[in-house]
Amino acid sequence: MTYHVWRNKSCIVYGNQIRIWTVTASITISLLFIILTAVEGVTAQSAVTTDDEFLSKFVGLTNKSGALTNSYQQEIGKWENNQYSNTTIMVITNDTILQINDLIDETNNLQIPEKFKDGISLYTKSLEAERDSYKLFGDFIKTGNPALNETSTDLLTDSLKYEIEAFKAIQTPQ
Repeated sequence: MTYHVWRNKSCIVYGNQIRIWTVTASITISLLFIILTAVEGVTAQSAVTTDDEFLSKFVGLTNKSGALTNSYQQEIGKWENNQYSNTTIMVITNDTILQINDLIDETNNLQIPEKFKDGISLYTKSLEAERDSYKLFGDFIKTGNPALNETSTDLLTDSLKYEIEAFKAIQTPQ
């Protein structure tokens, strides 16, 4: 069964072809690694020990998040290539959502210096949008409703935007 939804002159296809949100996630991962390099540079330049400790934990957290996103996208690729059933990808999706919830908890439990609070707030929004995207993607798999897939894609795009803004706020705290 194939669904075609036209959005911004791109075609979102359910089936064996790559959907736009998979591409968006790949871009997210690439940007994450580029931005993390800059954040690590901020860590190296920071003179305050608590800032160093916070930034080190934050970089570790973002590395875990990026690895989780990358792993999930690889699993989606297997599902798109009919290597996984809908049931299998639902189990993987639900597990990934739980792992994102753990990352949100870990983010909320960081000892955050005041100057980084805005960045962490944005980063939490990024994780929440990614989690909500995956929830809707799961609903799409269950129902086949292409509107859910489109909304899932929009949330993944929002996640990327929040993440970029979060890294900017962390790099240049106020």
